[in-house]
Amino acid sequence: MLNRLKIAFLTFLFVGAASVPSASAVESAAVSPASDPTLPVGTIIAQPASPVKEEPTVPPPGERQKAPRLALVLAGGGSRGMAHIGVLKVFKAAGIPVDFVAGSSMGALIGGLYAAGMEPVEIERLALSGKLKKAFFPLPLALQAAVTLPRYCLLRFFFIKPKIGLYSGKSIANFVRTNLSQGSSNIENLKIHFAAISINLKDTRPVWQTTGDLGEAIEASCSVPFFYQPVGRENMLLVDGGLRSNLPTAAGNSMGSPIVIGVKLHSFLESVDDKDINTLLRYADRLTSVVMAEIEGKAVDGADLLIEPKVQYMALFSFKRESVKRAIAAGEAAAWKIVPQIKTRLQSGD
Repeated sequence: MLNRLKIAFLTFLFVGAASVPSASAVESAAVSPASDPTLPVGTIIAQPASPVKEEPTVPPPGERQKAPRLALVLAGGGSRGMAHIGVLKVFKAAGIPVDFVAGSSMGALIGGLYAAGMEPVEIERLALSGKLKKAFFPLPLALQAAVTLPRYCLLRFFFIKPKIGLYSGKSIANFVRTNLSQGSSNIENLKIHFAAISINLKDTRPVWQTTGDLGEAIEASCSVPFFYQPVGRENMLLVDGGLRSNLPTAAGNSMGSPIVIGVKLHSFLESVDDKDINTLLRYADRLTSVVMAEIEGKAVDGADLLIEPKVQYMALFSFKRESVKRAIAAGEAAAWKIVPQIKTRLQSGD
């Protein structure tokens, strides 16, 4: 029980950290989902959107011969990002070419594997087999907390400052490297142009990693504060891109792509009963969902089209097989709705 409390507390700290940049970036629009404030349990509440200017620390390289025609932007959202697999399956089936992928957190992982040439069905197999979950949680959370937190406190007692985070995060990078085809270890060598989005804690700005080791870039983008240790690179301290850029449409637009498609994971939240948020873990998950919805909403103006899977039911760190299958199916359903519009734009040359 004590370990669960510690884990929930860490998650709560992450939520608080995530909310600070969001508030300072732009004044939030008023939210009025309905005239009746007492919404029935299960009511879907569409999340509002307002624009925010994003200035990355590291812009994409400018030596591209021509701008990618279609940029796909994949949002972060923990296990809800399994919906991206469904979107990619539909793009493959519909023959929609993707020239550039930008992803934050789980969007970076799924998008990076796809950009490296992995088929969507193979990514799906890894997700359903439990190997992807193992990459994020080599040991169960409670066990990892029981091992890490006492050690951290002991070192601090002796004035030693260890890295902050339950997990090192190296298992995420190793998972990526293990499943890459030969010649796909560096981002600049990928079959599809790619950018992994993270945040530099030193200056708080988004970082678009478009060169270097793919595994390390994805690890940085997925490094949820307090859960995973920050990644050091080029005098930067990189953490999860979702803190400020959960839907990195600015990266797609910076490449000059005429068609930018965003996959937004927090377009909908459900009103819930008291019992659904009456534990620390559920409470922290709910708060995180609200923050992510707010951050995503500020980037929607950068997308020409939005794909919005309904995965609001899914906990951020739930990788149960049935939940993963349901999220993939939600991604497929949402993507098929937009396919006609995408093909129209591709045919018209817009």
